[in-house]
Amino acid sequence: MTYKRRTRLAAAVAGAVMLTATAAACGDDEDGNDTSNGSGESSESFADKPVEEIQDAALTDMKALDSVRMAGTITDDGAEMSLDLRLTTAGDCTGSISMDGAEAEIIGIGEDSYLRGSEEFWTQSAGPGGEQQAQAMIQMIGDKWAVVPGGGFSEICDLDAFLDNLDDDDASESDKDKGEVVGETELDGTPAVEIVSKEDDEETTVWIGSEEDKHYILKMEVVGGDEPGEFTFSEFNEPLDVQAPTKDEVVDLAGLGG
Repeated sequence: MTYKRRTRLAAAVAGAVMLTATAAACGDDEDGNDTSNGSGESSESFADKPVEEIQDAALTDMKALDSVRMAGTITDDGAEMSLDLRLTTAGDCTGSISMDGAEAEIIGIGEDSYLRGSEEFWTQSAGPGGEQQAQAMIQMIGDKWAVVPGGGFSEICDLDAFLDNLDDDDASESDKDKGEVVGETELDGTPAVEIVSKEDDEETTVWIGSEEDKHYILKMEVVGGDEPGEFTFSEFNEPLDVQAPTKDEVVDLAGLGG
C-alpha cells in the first residue's frame, strides 16, 4: 500500500465544479499461529509487526467500513483545496469544500449531486476573465443548490472507490515503497503506529490506529512533491442519513438551456 493517487480526489472535485460552471455558461499469520487479540490482547505489539502486515490490516479494516469522515487540505498547481466530507460505501456524502478560501457545500446521493457555493466560490470557479459568467451564475442560483451534471460528485462520495485508490495494485512489487515503521505514538489521544515512505522529493506519513482490533487510518500527510497536503479520518461507521434538497431549493442549470 503506497497511499498514492490521492490527487484523483482533487481532480474529481475540480472537474465537478467545472461541469457546473459550464452548465451555467451553457486474522492468522503465515505459520498458522494465532496472533489475533481474541481476548483483547496480542502476543506481540501491533507496531512490531512487518510494515506490510500493518498496512494490510489497515486496508482490511478501512474497506470494512460503511461510512467515515474525511477532512483535510491538498495543494495542486499552487491552488489550495480543503475538504470536510462524510461519505459512505453507498455513494452518499455531505460536507463542504473550499478552493483558496472560497467555500461551498456539497451533497451527493448516488448519481445525483448538488453544490451550493458562495459568491466568492462561483467567481473563483469562473476563472480569469469570467466575471460576467460568474455574475450570471450567481443571479441564476442565488442561495439555492445547483445540480452538478455528469455524475457530479459520485467519484468523491464513493467510499469504496476512494479506498481502492489507496492500494496501488498497478505498481510492481519491486517498485513499491513499503515504507518504514517509525514507532508508536498518539494521535488525538488514540494509540497509533507511524509509517513513513519516500519517493523522490515527496515524503508520506501515515498514522494507523493500533488499539484493539480496529486498525483504521487516522491521518495521512504528504510533504514535498507537487501536491502536498494532509487528511484525517474519523467518525468511523457513524450513521449518515443524506437528504437531497427539496425541489424548490434546487436550480438545474442544464435544464435552463444555458
